[in-house]
Amino acid sequence: MRPLLVTAAMLLAWVASTHAQLLHDVIHAEIELNPPRVTVAGKVATTRIVSEELSAEFTGIALQGFTASDSLSGSVRFYENNAWGPWHPLYIVRSGTDEAFLAAYRGEAVRSALSIEFQFRIDSAYEVQILSAGTFDQRLDGQDIPTQQPQRTGKSNDFRITAPQLRRRAEWGAQPFRGTPIALNRPSYNYMTLHHTAGFSAKTLAQGLDQVRRIQDFHQNGRGWSDIGYQFLMDQEGRLYQGRPFLNEAVPFDRGPPLAHGAHAGGANTGNIGISLMGCYHPPEGSNCQDQMTDSAVDSLIVTFGFMSERYGVSPRNMRGHRDFGSTACPGDNNYPRIPDFIQRIEGLLVTGNSLLGRAAMDARVDNEGIVTVTWAFLADFGIVEFIVRRRVGDDGAVRITGGSGAVDGKTIDTPGVGRHIYELWARSERGFEQRIAFADVDVEAATGDFLTQSFPNPTSGQATIRYFLARESGIVSAEIFDVTGKRVLTAEEQYREAGQWYVTFFDTSALPSGVYFYRISVDGFGGTVFEASQPLIVIR
Repeated sequence: MRPLLVTAAMLLAWVASTHAQLLHDVIHAEIELNPPRVTVAGKVATTRIVSEELSAEFTGIALQGFTASDSLSGSVRFYENNAWGPWHPLYIVRSGTDEAFLAAYRGEAVRSALSIEFQFRIDSAYEVQILSAGTFDQRLDGQDIPTQQPQRTGKSNDFRITAPQLRRRAEWGAQPFRGTPIALNRPSYNYMTLHHTAGFSAKTLAQGLDQVRRIQDFHQNGRGWSDIGYQFLMDQEGRLYQGRPFLNEAVPFDRGPPLAHGAHAGGANTGNIGISLMGCYHPPEGSNCQDQMTDSAVDSLIVTFGFMSERYGVSPRNMRGHRDFGSTACPGDNNYPRIPDFIQRIEGLLVTGNSLLGRAAMDARVDNEGIVTVTWAFLADFGIVEFIVRRRVGDDGAVRITGGSGAVDGKTIDTPGVGRHIYELWARSERGFEQRIAFADVDVEAATGDFLTQSFPNPTSGQATIRYFLARESGIVSAEIFDVTGKRVLTAEEQYREAGQWYVTFFDTSALPSGVYFYRISVDGFGGTVFEASQPLIVIR
């Protein structure tokens, strides 16, 4: 348990963030909060927080916070007509997996209060952190009903992207839509927008179904909307959940049913398809907001946005983050910078399609000399005419390592530099579609000192490969071969190299007669020769 200590650091935690997350999906204006006043009576701690002066009219308020206490309750009152009014209970929805909660109050009256005071009661062994707070005006929620435009139709084989599996509303126990949904396309679908829920994380199917119900509960009963604000949501393993109902639930999802107007990007909801990741992906908000997208979630997101792009005619270039439409950090600093890469991958998927070409397993292992052995085995073949093995380092482009015709199991040796490397097995169809069907990653560590490896292959009749590591100093590296008398017979390299990295040099021995030789590298730094080493090499004919 965490003791409730009112310190300067804790007071700072109560100041409303200027980068509000999930709350920006439901408010029209953010409000600033003063530091709290905390009193403790026995086992109950009561905390009151007063807002700064308000300027705009509103019909309700909402806030987002974190607490580990199971006994959280809250209320709110308004300073109107030179006096504080009565306390009103807050409608609170707790996350099912983390400490996040949402709270709201709404009424029929249009208020012009000068200030708001919140009151929370919890077990005194815990603390409450308020992430952000704001007001909303339900008069601004109304939408004009447009003339619905014809939907794009076609046979399933007209499309290259197979629909992702969707958990429909009946599966997560959705409450009915309140009213009548209206069309999202007016006259067309314009954007695909990425959000995160800033809490309410979900890693399993059971957690995902539960969290979507909780989010709908707050949107309907706290915010007063007709339904959950997003068209779709996704958990941290990439499972996709239906948010708002389709205008025609009888149309199969893979056919692109007409979508309903949502409430996820204030002022920019028209024609805007919203997908929210369940979790908190914005590290500046603190320890509760450190989530990173898993590889499976990224792959699922690419397929989902590719499917939306193809079925609803939205260009991948019109993919956005929520912050592109308003003052919010959503979808978080761990997601937003990745959108250009997502767009590029979606564009590639629209060309290649995602119908399964095969299944495979892949493995990558590194030895103490920084040499990586990559193996792969095909488990199923649904039309593979060629395979390609590529290496990807961070955000850099992929490098082709090897490849061949058909679905052929194999092994290859690679000599990358220091760092994390991702090896990918790609399959290509007869129509030229490429699809990644397996991958493996490996970390190549730096050597503990200057190091020269044994060449391979050894003996050799053609090309010989050597590896060396410079640990201490940078310098001009010379790589040479000598015969047994000490006569230099071949020079392969003479160039400047930086320290802290593995390097590869190739010797072409095809012109050398059979015999025993020695290869040597020497590194000349600012103070003379800083490293020198040699190894034997056998040439056979």
